[in-house]
Amino acid sequence: MNPRASLWLKTVYARTWVRTKSIYGEPLWVAVNIGFPFFTSLALSLLYSSAGLKAGIGFAFLGGVMVSFWGNVLWSMASQFNWDKQQGLFELYVTSPAPISAILIGMSLGGILGTAPSAITLAIIGWLLFAPPATPLWPLVALTFALTLASLYAMGMALSSLYLVYGREADSVNEALHEPVSFLSGVYFPSSLAFPAALQAIVLIIPLAVGMDALQRTLFSLNSTGATDLTPVYRDLLLLAIMGITLLFAASKALKILEEKGRRAGTIAVRQR
Repeated sequence: MNPRASLWLKTVYARTWVRTKSIYGEPLWVAVNIGFPFFTSLALSLLYSSAGLKAGIGFAFLGGVMVSFWGNVLWSMASQFNWDKQQGLFELYVTSPAPISAILIGMSLGGILGTAPSAITLAIIGWLLFAPPATPLWPLVALTFALTLASLYAMGMALSSLYLVYGREADSVNEALHEPVSFLSGVYFPSSLAFPAALQAIVLIIPLAVGMDALQRTLFSLNSTGATDLTPVYRDLLLLAIMGITLLFAASKALKILEEKGRRAGTIAVRQR
């Protein structure tokens, strides 16, 4: 194998292993990853059930699953380089032969592997407790889920570059993004609740919102005869693919520019307190 490709793959594996180990090495994080979205989903599911909207229960637990990944993207992906910089670890990334892109991919894979069991557990508990009505198109569900995660973590890669520049403001940006994006994405309510036209334009550029719309359609929108209009799903899949590619390119370009500038000016590893 080409030495460069071998180094890239080894870097991805090493960073994936460290990220996964760090999540499962702390039982509290596992409990938090399951508990926070579960109790919110449970409360909304009871509300939907009491209102006679049984179909809404599925939306609530699907939202809980996706919020787990969204929180991981913001707090463990986008913020990681900034935290590493504050702790003096980012200098090692810059000075080592390990490609920065491989480190980012490894962080993403580790985040997905670390969050997936919690998300699956949440989905199983919701299904066992409420058995929400669902008529899934499994091939499209799997494809949509994969494209949604790819777009979300590509977004996390792009944000990681910005957070390196803004430093201490990273946590504030996360706080500002988390709830508004969750609300606009229709995480805890059906996406059929239409937003005003001005907000719909914003929603279409949020990977989580587009992914939620497609997942809701492929999981819950089939009628008893199995007939459904899949045109909106294909539209969402195309949007997710475009966003994923665009964000990956933007993340790669931004990191390259930032790294080159930092090496010349000697500022990339300067810690802000």
